[in-house]
Amino acid sequence: MQYTNNFFNLNGMIGRGAYETPDFATAPDFAAHLDYLGIARSLVCHVAARDINATLGNRQLLRELADTGLTDRLLPAFVVSPACYFEDGGLHFLRDQLGSGTVRALRLTPKTSRFPVRQIERLLSELAKYEPVILWDARHESNGEQDLRDFEGLAKQFPALAFVVTHKMWNGFSGILDLMWRCANVYVDISTLHMRATIELLCEYFGPERVLFGIGSKAHYGAAIAALVHASINDEQRAAIAHGNLERLLKISSCASTPPTTPALAADKPLWLRNRAGEALHEIEIIDAHGHTSPHARGWVMQQNTLESGMKDTLERMERLGIDRIIVSSESALFGENLHNNRATEEALAPYRDRVSGYLVYNPLYGEEMQDALDSFFARDFFVGFKLLASYWNIALSDPGYEPVWDYAHRHRLPILMHTWDNKTCSPAMLEDIVKRYPDAYYLLGHSGGGTAGRLEAEALALAHPTVYLEFCGSFTTPRPFETSLQIVGPDRVVFGSDTDAHDPAWELGRYLSMPLPDKALIPGLSANIQRILAARRGSQTA
Repeated sequence: MQYTNNFFNLNGMIGRGAYETPDFATAPDFAAHLDYLGIARSLVCHVAARDINATLGNRQLLRELADTGLTDRLLPAFVVSPACYFEDGGLHFLRDQLGSGTVRALRLTPKTSRFPVRQIERLLSELAKYEPVILWDARHESNGEQDLRDFEGLAKQFPALAFVVTHKMWNGFSGILDLMWRCANVYVDISTLHMRATIELLCEYFGPERVLFGIGSKAHYGAAIAALVHASINDEQRAAIAHGNLERLLKISSCASTPPTTPALAADKPLWLRNRAGEALHEIEIIDAHGHTSPHARGWVMQQNTLESGMKDTLERMERLGIDRIIVSSESALFGENLHNNRATEEALAPYRDRVSGYLVYNPLYGEEMQDALDSFFARDFFVGFKLLASYWNIALSDPGYEPVWDYAHRHRLPILMHTWDNKTCSPAMLEDIVKRYPDAYYLLGHSGGGTAGRLEAEALALAHPTVYLEFCGSFTTPRPFETSLQIVGPDRVVFGSDTDAHDPAWELGRYLSMPLPDKALIPGLSANIQRILAARRGSQTA
């Protein structure tokens, strides 16, 4: 099977900076990453233009691309700031490059470059006649109401220009939808749209022509590709998003006829190749160890608003991907009363017992009534472990209210899936003494600790204790590659989860399978590890 590589990424960044280890120090480094993923070409900026000085970095970008002979594949996009208007020769340089067609896109990084969005208006008024595509890097932005209104003002001030919001995640995404509704010349890229059915939602309400392809950081690998390939849209819409829309906005020829390539590692990654081709992986068992039920709120934009409709959609997506089973937590129990909502979820999901199991939500706020019901819940065959959400409840994992969970899970050898992050409520390091006191429970570190500091704590905890596992979903929130963590703790100490129905299972599974490790290192995390945990249960039937 060969890669088809007619993808055109708009989020390239090369160079070394002061704030972080670079994903791609050089243009050839970045081109090798595109080769691995099967991406034909990309817009690219230079870190120096963002972090030091726009004009300096933009000139450096042109030199490096010319020196490496990659100008046909890596197209320069210039970072700009209001200071470019006043610098000696800065405005003239921009006019020359835009006027010649060498540069066709400008990137705004207001937070890093320290300027309010609206202040770029004066510069754009001088450059608008060249009709550059304007990319707003929302990865490091607060995206508050003022940012959105300023961006709206620019879009309305320059209706002939295309304004693209890039690297936007779930938090505040409703503001982007509102912005697209208000301004027909606002677009969005899919690089970090890890939310379920978001590509379909955008196509339905705004049209596929306003959705563009982009990849996130290096650690995301093929997530965006998998999300697009498995989205419930037609092939014409898929091709438009993959490359056609950006080519149209940049006014350049299509890359659709680029010859297919196959990276060397692909021989050891047939699962990724099949997933990337849009096929279901029914030849191997996959258990999603981190799921939720509908409906959602708190900033998520989801079309399904009942448990039944959400589960129907989840099962359909599982079937398309080849996921055999999912273990879910009741959303109503996580954000409401425990006893009734856990029971109601169990009853509602009874028809799906061949595909769905549950985690029992235990909030210490309802501990007194939940303690008396534990035996009753676990005497039946639906619940296979516990789910804790300490940071949302603002009840730290060190709180004595969780003691019944640690004790019960220890006595019955049950897994505990808990949201972990590098904060004062659920940092993995907070579990050190708990794991020592209750060594027979299994601890699934949801999101593998969250940020970089949390990831490092999660790795250390797993190395020190054989019943601690890193759970995969949401682990893209740190640039630390997950394959590094997997190699440190070992393939037998990782479990795959997607965080659906909030997250897109295709996005998460594609990211997992596309990590640059052979399939044999990834397969244990797909089912064997969680199966081993469930099989260790004492006193009642496993899932």
